[in-house]
Amino acid sequence: MGLPPGGPRLGYAVPEGIWIPGPPARVRAELEGWERLGEHPARPKILATHAEGLLFEPLGEAPADPVAPVLTWPDGPPQEVMGRVGELLRALPGQVDPARALTRLGLKRGAVDRLLATPLRGVTRLGPSLGGAVGPWLREAAGGRVVGLRGARALREGWRAVDLVAASWFADEELAEAHAQGLDAEEADRAWQLTRLRLALEELVLGDDPRAARWAEESVEALTRPVARVNVSLVGGPSWLSPGLWLPPDGLVSPARARAVSHLIHGVSVGGSPVQVDIRPPLRVGRRPPPREPLAVRRRRLFSRWDDGVQVDEEGLYSATPEALADRLVRGLRGVVIDGTCGVGAITLALARRPEVTQIIAVDLNAGRLALARHNLGVYGLAAKVRLVCADAREVIADMPADGLVLDPPWGGPGYDRDAVRAEALGMDLLGALRHAPEDVVLKLPRSFVLESLPGVWAPEPMVDERGVLKLLAARSPGLAARLG
Repeated sequence: MGLPPGGPRLGYAVPEGIWIPGPPARVRAELEGWERLGEHPARPKILATHAEGLLFEPLGEAPADPVAPVLTWPDGPPQEVMGRVGELLRALPGQVDPARALTRLGLKRGAVDRLLATPLRGVTRLGPSLGGAVGPWLREAAGGRVVGLRGARALREGWRAVDLVAASWFADEELAEAHAQGLDAEEADRAWQLTRLRLALEELVLGDDPRAARWAEESVEALTRPVARVNVSLVGGPSWLSPGLWLPPDGLVSPARARAVSHLIHGVSVGGSPVQVDIRPPLRVGRRPPPREPLAVRRRRLFSRWDDGVQVDEEGLYSATPEALADRLVRGLRGVVIDGTCGVGAITLALARRPEVTQIIAVDLNAGRLALARHNLGVYGLAAKVRLVCADAREVIADMPADGLVLDPPWGGPGYDRDAVRAEALGMDLLGALRHAPEDVVLKLPRSFVLESLPGVWAPEPMVDERGVLKLLAARSPGLAARLG
């Protein structure tokens, strides 16, 4: 928001104060800037206004620390800035194009484009102050990490209200407060370097300070330096979704691991609530890899003895529970257990492998799928304690006493609602089946299932496979969950 092109930019000392001449466009711009300053302690009084100029009170001597007023004005917490370097550079007040100015440093077009596309997140205090001229000067305080205009130039070349004059990043004594707000010292430094670069580019193009090129080169190097470790956290999602499924306790991982975690869980709805992956400092995570693994690999993940003659139908290829997850799903069950949705037998096989389970009543409405389950039980040699029943699960649960129950209600195929699934939207009368259920119950549910749509209290467990993919949710009845600890 500089002066009108070709207009005068000098103020004149007169006996009454400082006279800022027109043209009228400049007078209007100065008045607008003066209004924006509000009650800033460095704002001078206007003694007279005229279409041909403005008269301000005498400015007096240059302040010993011209940036000090900015550090306390406006009063309030640091402001967070987030975006790509190019967007943030252009958002900061200035009179030069960042991309063109960067070419003066000898950077090639590709390097400039990569720098401007780099994500950046940081915190700052920004404020208007007295002074301003074409080509602002830098001021760097060793302890306070300040960037701003030098007051001497403001007094020498005239007052312009509409300018960026200071940016204060975290001083050492503020780091504890910054960490309490979840802000990182490296983020603060990168954001400080951003403002330093903006002002250095101004001076490089419009000013005459020989240090400008060195300042700009140092800031570019700091902004493009590879990050060794980043802090990753999960935002949103249900309270029972533990970041420890993907991250160490401190959340510090390599950039490659951070990108992998983002691909695995960012944007996924868990329990009806979307999860966001927050990476600090930000990274370009790139495109997601293909979500599906090769069919041959998937088959062996579903059944470790696939090559021994396991048989499935088309629905079994996407609805069967992978063997490792099925074993985890049925933990804690014992005695006589009903598998109310047997299918091709993946969960029935997991129950049969548990010595605590003495008998399994495997139920399905489809006789053909029960035949596939019988064949697969034979492949594994686990048919002895399994009774196959072709019937409605609700009738079997109500008529046959049992110690435990496993239900895998139909989700609606691969195209199920990935944002929020409720009990009444499933492909069976789940609530009716639970009315006569035994004390120990395990439900296999889609990861977007809303637990609040079930009656009573349930203990959820996100089921993540060895690749880190969240495949499904296990919901256990309170007694069973308490026994598992």
